[in-house]
Amino acid sequence: MKKRYRINRDHIRDTFIDEYAHSGYKPHYLITVSYWYDEYSRKEVQKNNKRINDVVNDFFNPKQDDRFIITLDHFIETGEDKLIKTKPKKVKGFMGEMEFDWETDIKKGSYGTHTLMSWIPDECITKPLKRVRDAIDRVYGIGDIPCSLKDEEGIEQVKIDLLNYALRDRCDYFIGNGDQALDITPTDEHGVYDGYRGWKGAVSYVTKQMYNVDKILDVYDQENSTILDGV
Repeated sequence: MKKRYRINRDHIRDTFIDEYAHSGYKPHYLITVSYWYDEYSRKEVQKNNKRINDVVNDFFNPKQDDRFIITLDHFIETGEDKLIKTKPKKVKGFMGEMEFDWETDIKKGSYGTHTLMSWIPDECITKPLKRVRDAIDRVYGIGDIPCSLKDEEGIEQVKIDLLNYALRDRCDYFIGNGDQALDITPTDEHGVYDGYRGWKGAVSYVTKQMYNVDKILDVYDQENSTILDGV
């Protein structure tokens, strides 16, 4: 028999999936940000999410052209609490001899963010404005997209490369330099999560901590997201 919390979570997920399906802005990318430090303030995470919105829109659509609207929805994930060693202490061992052990404490799980982002229109890349042109030159070392990346699959890779560059370049105070600090994956490559596939699997993944209304408010950054409030 399915547990109540799972029934609640599946209902919440299906509601989000329905909202995306009817919005016209289905998630095309799943972006995961892991801070290089432990962040425990939700307000600071929201500030960082707003920064991501500003960077993406200023980079790809600085003129705020309705043809190139990009939506981003942010889901704030709390990491698992961990048992950590704090300092050594002497304890009496099994044979009565004194030996070292460790005092322990619980380290609270810190925040990270998963972001669902809609499709980047091809024209943002094929007819780039100055900021994107400059980024292409910096990323590829030439003033144009490499010929090997000018087909449909290649253009998608260029979008990811440029998005990666823009976020790392302008959000470096909270996004680290390591490969694990920022992951951008097309949702059609996400695979299956809890029985949901593709972009629905990505939605399933980012809502995995939503079991009730309170958890929706904790996880979903409504202040900096666009789908449920409309674009």
